[in-house]
Amino acid sequence: MKVNIIGSGNVAFHLLKAFRDAGLEDVYSVEPHSLQGLHTDSDVSLIAVSDATIPEVIAHLPEMKGIVAHTSGSTPLSVFEESGIRNFGVFYPMQTFSKSKPLDYKKIPFYVEGSDKEAAQTLFILASLISPIVRYADSLQRRALHIAAVLSCNFVNHLWTLSSLFLKENGLDFADFLPLIEETLDKVKTLSPKESQTGPAVRGDMNIVHSHLDLLNDKPHIKEIYRLLSESIYNIHHNHE
Repeated sequence: MKVNIIGSGNVAFHLLKAFRDAGLEDVYSVEPHSLQGLHTDSDVSLIAVSDATIPEVIAHLPEMKGIVAHTSGSTPLSVFEESGIRNFGVFYPMQTFSKSKPLDYKKIPFYVEGSDKEAAQTLFILASLISPIVRYADSLQRRALHIAAVLSCNFVNHLWTLSSLFLKENGLDFADFLPLIEETLDKVKTLSPKESQTGPAVRGDMNIVHSHLDLLNDKPHIKEIYRLLSESIYNIHHNHE
């Protein structure tokens, strides 16, 4: 199978490495703006660029022999419908990617969708070369996945960023929090996230919550995040939502 990887960012970098590690020899890195390196006879061409750039890449593609698919979580399959491309789909790896961080690709779930059954099956087979965790998901399901991924990954990482900055201002080290973070993650492997929730809000200890809010008066953005999350935790666990 010949595969084009169109893109130069984190996802493109890791997909290229994953396919080559899996033994595929005909995997081509394609510059997304000039399309330099594109092989029009490839069986699959994966567009691994930002959501805003996907329509631009599609519009500039020449006639392709095989399937053209994007790797976005939120861009719908319909982005291809006015393009004239006959065989198209989605090849969404649900993971956070950084070029400097190695990954175990066999642990990454892939979600695929196709313009027809044959396209979907081809993308399923391609994903199976990298990972044993491959699912079919339509555009609405994939959007839900992406929202949940933002909540559970991007937002959580941002909270760690805020914690790190807050600790540094108070002469404390974020590294001391790593065992706490590891235990929090470890718990949700055996308990549901709701069951593993701890802290003053789930206990209904509003005196502590209010004292924390008072201490954050000079940081209104953090204070508002703390208030909203505490309110959400309390409501979910005390049947107010």
